[in-house]
Amino acid sequence: MTPVVHQLPAVPLMHWQAFARSVGLDEDVVRGLCDKGHLPVLKIGKHRFVNLAVLTRTCLEAKDN
Repeated sequence: MTPVVHQLPAVPLMHWQAFARSVGLDEDVVRGLCDKGHLPVLKIGKHRFVNLAVLTRTCLEAKDN
């Protein structure tokens, strides 16, 4: 069976709700992660976007646990 690979789009920002759908998490979970500062967020007006560029860099720099 071939594994399914999900790739995020090549844009530096993604609305937090679209991010939740793309990674398969509940919107409430992602909202909580944003509120607690666990996900890098950029607020533009009244909208919050997950900063995919910062998140990608953080993931690449993280040591294997």
